[in-house]
Amino acid sequence: MANGEPDTDDVIRYLGFGVHPGKIDEFWKTDEEKKQYLQKVKAMGGQTSVLERDAALLNVKLMTGVDKGIGIVGSILLMISFFLPVYSFELNGRAVSGSAISFFLNLPFVGGYASWGGLVMILAVFVFALLLLSCPVAGVLNIMGLMNKGTGEDYFTNLKKQARFLFIPMALYLILFLVLIIGAPHPFGSLGVDALGETLNLGAIFKLTGVGFWLNIAGLAIGFAQVRGL
Repeated sequence: MANGEPDTDDVIRYLGFGVHPGKIDEFWKTDEEKKQYLQKVKAMGGQTSVLERDAALLNVKLMTGVDKGIGIVGSILLMISFFLPVYSFELNGRAVSGSAISFFLNLPFVGGYASWGGLVMILAVFVFALLLLSCPVAGVLNIMGLMNKGTGEDYFTNLKKQARFLFIPMALYLILFLVLIIGAPHPFGSLGVDALGETLNLGAIFKLTGVGFWLNIAGLAIGFAQVRGL
């Protein structure tokens, strides 16, 4: 046409009216099929469609081999960190470090020292001890969840039951940071440990902790990413 618009007859022909003319076929193949569908809709409360959890792409939960492998790596970090140095400092020019095992062997001394420092220092030592214990336990439980034998929705249900324990060390880390923000003066000064300083505060995290402490954080970060995807 002169104005550039398509001819009406061409539009109708394009849409198919001229290709398959005639009466439109019935949607239902048989009356019985129609009856069965209406019965199903009635049984679902009159809803014409329901988004099935197992069949809906938007609700499909995928755990690829790579995802599972990354989750296992994070859990292994939480486990091996128990045997790596969680504290490290210099005492009179001599390097001193120890794993969580060493910390618990020296806990009577550390606890006695903390008792002289007041409530904040006692709380910091107590939370730190719980943290060291909870990280490897959460790592073991998470691996058990990742390797469970369930299929489909059962697999993710089992995984979520085990993965929820990752929130315990996460919460303990948060509590420890809050306690150290408050801080407390050391009852006997620095005791010759320059990194110790005169006050136990958040800076001690960066001065007194070893690689095991930071591997715990890395493992929990991986675990948190895993849990968010469930």
